[in-house]
Amino acid sequence: MLLSSRVAPCKPLMRCGECAVKGFSYKRSRLRTTAICASAVKMAPPKVILTNDDGPESPFFNAWVAHVRQKLKWNAVVCIPSTGQSFVSKSITRSPFQVHEQSPDNWHIDASPATCANLAIYDLVPDATLVLSGPNVGHNVGRGSVLSSGTVGAAMEAAIAGRRGIAISFPFFHGFGNWTETEILKAVEAAGAVTEQLVQSWGDDVDIYNVNVPVQLAKDYQVSFTTVDPTSQYHSLYGLNEENGCYEWSPKGLRVFEVDQALPGSDVAAIKLGHVSVTPLKAGFVPAQHPIHQSVP
Repeated sequence: MLLSSRVAPCKPLMRCGECAVKGFSYKRSRLRTTAICASAVKMAPPKVILTNDDGPESPFFNAWVAHVRQKLKWNAVVCIPSTGQSFVSKSITRSPFQVHEQSPDNWHIDASPATCANLAIYDLVPDATLVLSGPNVGHNVGRGSVLSSGTVGAAMEAAIAGRRGIAISFPFFHGFGNWTETEILKAVEAAGAVTEQLVQSWGDDVDIYNVNVPVQLAKDYQVSFTTVDPTSQYHSLYGLNEENGCYEWSPKGLRVFEVDQALPGSDVAAIKLGHVSVTPLKAGFVPAQHPIHQSVP
């Protein structure tokens, strides 16, 4: 399945009287103002599926689950892979697998993120209307990463099932683990505010949203609607282990926000500035233009 960011402009995240959000970006203070506006009608989804591609060991997931349940007060059910399943895109597990109920509304599944979403939608939580996938440990911006992401893959599975899907990722800039609990909670709060407002004002032509919230947010960060940077992609994913003669996972070029320049208005450009990127996407094959003077035999 291919993703396209060529969709009609999304509606503002919320319109409520005098505090309407205009345009495609706005400052954090305005985001918070709209989130607490008394005249806004808040319609929470009846039940939400929470999944990810990093499994139960994710350093961000527990804080996110607590925020969705306690701060947003959404009825959320956890359906995550039993182990990390990064970079598997929308792969579907076809071999037999087990489902482990850890506690009420908390399932660990021996399968891919998209499989977790599918099983949750059709078997475990059939009345759910929204799938929140993530937060991914690291970014999902730029064409190569977005098309390869297990986090995005689970959101795409929601779209296939006629549900709404939001993929959420937490890019970091100073190496794995080099963040504070305060930074995590700040990113969770920002992701929650964006998610809540997207649900309340979903774009008519949008299948999924891809949201990236840097763990180290800029002091005066903005939330911007973006496109997927098509110039950003990974290089070799494997390296040869000369000791055993096997090729092993050794990706190169995945830190797309370290490039010198990024396409203006793209997800990569927003992350490089420490801003929040919100990319509305269509989950499907979008027709490409073929020169009319060329014939197909």
